[in-house]
Amino acid sequence: MSKRILFITLTNIGDIILTTPVVEALLSEFPDSRLDIMAGPSGKGLFSSHKKVREVIIYDKKSSPLAKFALFLRLWKKRYSLVVDLRNTVLPLILCVRRTTYPFHYRKQPGMHKSDAHLLRLKEVGLDTPGRNFFIPVKDDDKRHIENLLSALQGRPFIAVAPGAKSHVKRWPLKNFAALCDRIKKELDYEVILLGDEYDRVVVDRILFYMKTKPVNFIEKTTINQLACLIGKAKLLITNDSAPLHVASAAGARVLAFFGPTDDKKYGPVTKAPSVVLKKNIKCAPCEVSQCINFNNKYECLKTITVDEAFKAVKELLSC
Repeated sequence: MSKRILFITLTNIGDIILTTPVVEALLSEFPDSRLDIMAGPSGKGLFSSHKKVREVIIYDKKSSPLAKFALFLRLWKKRYSLVVDLRNTVLPLILCVRRTTYPFHYRKQPGMHKSDAHLLRLKEVGLDTPGRNFFIPVKDDDKRHIENLLSALQGRPFIAVAPGAKSHVKRWPLKNFAALCDRIKKELDYEVILLGDEYDRVVVDRILFYMKTKPVNFIEKTTINQLACLIGKAKLLITNDSAPLHVASAAGARVLAFFGPTDDKKYGPVTKAPSVVLKKNIKCAPCEVSQCINFNNKYECLKTITVDEAFKAVKELLSC
């Protein structure tokens, strides 16, 4: 009888991508297992096309108590033999799973990349899986969709730009993004494609207003799986600390990333291709807080990264 495994991942799509090495490690260790993944609503698309994942179970924290109880009964009936819970809930204990991670065993690993820290959790269930292997499944339909989108470029090389981020404190100034995109088009003669989801529309619209040249606007035109395909075809991705950064790591793309309040040692690019992180060595960074604490010079960590510095990094990465 094959082993039944439940993997409980995180909520935000960027954080979920950082947990995909755990999925691949479990599938590698137990190739004949029946693996279910519990994720928030944003994670459904990421795993639904994974050929080796049996079921994606959606947990919505906004659902009613009755719906949550029904979900618990559903999980109970599955009789899992192994649960890996990165959310550190008491659910594995309630389900009476014998082999599981425990919330009180979890210890933060200072200075360790999050993907490695997630993999380290597997030691709690007796697995030793060094290294990382990001994976975002891309179907033939996804490839065809991207080919159709890119057909308008008529084969011209392009640079992908993802100027959004879940939190505004992690965004490089929008006027800087606009100026950098203009210089790329004018001085390097690359096409620029702006990327983002529905929450990034305001950001992209503002950049379009500031720009003097006309980029290609792919806002809301890709799923996360299609985004991996598109970024894999780009000469370079320019981004903040955001989900597209981790998509680029999975796609093996070149990356230029802007970091301010967050720690690039934990969340920076781990792509196999060359990458550059631009950040400022100031006293309060990385602060890792949700609101800027530098009252004398708000968002100094990102505002002081200049367009010239970014443009220089772009040219260096393109020459690699």
